[in-house]
Amino acid sequence: MGVGSSLRVIGAGVAWRTVGIESAGDVLLAAFASDDEQDRMLAGMSIVKAGERSISLIEKARSTGRVTPELVRLLADIGGPRSKALLTEIATGTGAVATAATQSLELLEQIDSLDPPG
Repeated sequence: MGVGSSLRVIGAGVAWRTVGIESAGDVLLAAFASDDEQDRMLAGMSIVKAGERSISLIEKARSTGRVTPELVRLLADIGGPRSKALLTEIATGTGAVATAATQSLELLEQIDSLDPPG
């Protein structure tokens, strides 16, 4: 799409990460689902960098039927108990989204097993 599109995604990322402006989250979801590889990458990075805040964004995408396997996989990058709980819930379904959730949970378990106890 170009520089203008990328700047819009970057601006939305800043607005989402810093103050959680809902319309900025919507821009990130749209960019993450777009055909533009650069916009997808920028949106994905912003979603992950926002951490816990983005879990509600992914839940919203799920409730509106816009969740994709790629978006579900970002939950593993975000990590934490809320991500695991949502992944567990999604994994009970069927199809590619549920498979992505199952794979993400397996990845998180592998990562957890590498952490030394204590």
